[in-house]
Amino acid sequence: MIGEGLELMVAGMSVVFLFLALMVLVMNLSAGILKRFDKPEEAIQTAGAGKAGDPMAEVAIAIAAVQREIKG
Repeated sequence: MIGEGLELMVAGMSVVFLFLALMVLVMNLSAGILKRFDKPEEAIQTAGAGKAGDPMAEVAIAIAAVQREIKG
């Protein structure tokens, strides 16, 4: 009776281990595939953005960044 229980426990643990190993493998493969389709980040350069203490310039930069993301 105890032998059957141990056998069932080992079988169940093996199934769980194999499932988790397969899941990790699939996640790593999908991450590698998706990296190929990722667009590189472009540096946003704005004129006069280096002025410190100008809150309106910061607002204008934020608005421009949002509009750029919406347009693609």
